[in-house]
Amino acid sequence: MKSHEKKEALKKERINKLKELTSESMNYRYLIQDQLSDAITAGNSQLLEETLDLIDVEKVLEYLDQTSDYDLIHRFKSHLVTVNTYARIAAKNGGVLPLYLHLIFERFSMIINDADSIDYLVEHVYFQIFREYCHAVIHFSTSSYSTVLKEIVSYITENLTGELTLTNIASIYGMHPVHLARKFKQETGNTFIGYVNQQRVYLAKYYFHLGEHQLSEVANLAGFNSHSYFTKVFKKITGQTPTKYLKELPDREKI
Repeated sequence: MKSHEKKEALKKERINKLKELTSESMNYRYLIQDQLSDAITAGNSQLLEETLDLIDVEKVLEYLDQTSDYDLIHRFKSHLVTVNTYARIAAKNGGVLPLYLHLIFERFSMIINDADSIDYLVEHVYFQIFREYCHAVIHFSTSSYSTVLKEIVSYITENLTGELTLTNIASIYGMHPVHLARKFKQETGNTFIGYVNQQRVYLAKYYFHLGEHQLSEVANLAGFNSHSYFTKVFKKITGQTPTKYLKELPDREKI
């Protein structure tokens, strides 16, 4: 082959390789992943659900199975670990504070690790990971908060299991309680106590999945002084009593 022909062949190969890489970068599964990430970061539940509807789990499993002879459930678990990671990053970019990202990430990590069937992972974990992070952005993103409210919610996070009252927080930040209550509702869309309780329920769910504490201990660890109040709040926020929530965990996750 002549020199100029060889150069042309190399040039053509280089162009073709770039086209292949470009095509792979626009692969449907990457586009779906990007759209899911964008929906989480924006806290856009409608876009998230529309994108989740496009996912064909059977095709996902087929793809995973084709890449290795390794047991499919282990391949799927590895995939879910990746999902948990990029969904966490998307929520971080959406302004969610580190503690709640950590609680969600660790809880799903435990669920993924302990689950013993693909059916359970598909029905109770796969789509729920995206929804949970998106929910966190919707309810706990600080991106649009004023400087002082960002400081206040950070303080709440750092003292979540302590005695948090509107009056005490207002005193710390030199504000009138009525003004703080109004500002809190305006910027977060929630009442002060409602916001605190939502955060504490996140913490309680983490402890349930950790599996090292009795129900009454979890209530205390999450910052609730009354077991009955904990049950009432937990049901209001999750739609389930703590007992029912525990019953629906995989057997090996129950405390």
